[in-house]
Amino acid sequence: MTDVDRGFTTLNGLDDSRSALLDLLDGMRRALYLYTPLVRPALYNDPEVLAAIRNRVVSQPKMRLHLLLPPARDWRNDCPGLVRLGERLTSALLLRTPNRQEIPDWPELGQAFAIADERMLLHFSDPRRLIGSYEPRPSQRLKELLDLFREVWNRAEPDPDLRRLSL
Repeated sequence: MTDVDRGFTTLNGLDDSRSALLDLLDGMRRALYLYTPLVRPALYNDPEVLAAIRNRVVSQPKMRLHLLLPPARDWRNDCPGLVRLGERLTSALLLRTPNRQEIPDWPELGQAFAIADERMLLHFSDPRRLIGSYEPRPSQRLKELLDLFREVWNRAEPDPDLRRLSL
């Protein structure tokens, strides 16, 4: 039985992860929830990924992207395309930084995930090496991670390093 037969695709590295992220963005219609403790420029500053986000927002004006990222001082110089995209899509792209003092110490917060429309899950068990899985159908794991995202989102705050950009 292949991964696809089981309803998911195994991701092993940048090429697999980039392809899965582009597929997720292409299938997204209403909302994206992204949590990552590490912003990898090769993935999150990739011109094709940024163009897919921009095109999706332009074609779906009510789309909302909820991004929980580490402090911008850790990634903004390496990801200028993501910063520029945030400047241009201020009403669609909602960016927050987890408040480390207020969130529990859960192992899942060392992982990364993107959920589109509460039905597709891109999950990185190892965000440094971009190892994980892509599930294009709803699953129990997706529901658990979405609940975790919402809890962390509610305790998160706008990034002080990006306030000057009105993000």
